[in-house]
Amino acid sequence: MADQDALISRILDTQRRLRQQFTDDHAHPLLEVNLTMSQLKVMIILARLGGTSGQELARRTGGSLTTLTGIIDRLVAQQLVIRREDPRDRRVRRLELTPTGTELVDRVIAFGEEQHQRLLRRLDLPALEHVAHAFDLMLGAAAPHPHDGTPATGAQAGTPAPH
Repeated sequence: MADQDALISRILDTQRRLRQQFTDDHAHPLLEVNLTMSQLKVMIILARLGGTSGQELARRTGGSLTTLTGIIDRLVAQQLVIRREDPRDRRVRRLELTPTGTELVDRVIAFGEEQHQRLLRRLDLPALEHVAHAFDLMLGAAAPHPHDGTPATGAQAGTPAPH
């Protein structure tokens, strides 16, 4: 059996090489926009949450509310994010993606899925079964541990997710 650290290194190197090949595609929707990584991170979080308060967004990004305000201001200026009054508490401003912001995030995600689908279609059925099993194992390892919320490790991680 290969050393765990060597295998992890090999997997991470393969992931980096795959990302490099995917980003070499000049049709990537991220190449069409002028966003910082922080702005993109905010947009992806807002897409996942469907909107949230500035304080919750700051908590999820790990940034300060002051820094986040500048990021949001630039996204609002690009018409990618809007601020709305929270109907439950008029003092709170909810942040949401605009239809343009939602469309951009959807295009980025769809582009990545299309790239992966093209790659997976090149594999034969036994190889696809190995990949599916590996992803089941990864999903199991990423599941929160029932006692403390941390990802599972060891034997717990080896249980594939149900289909």
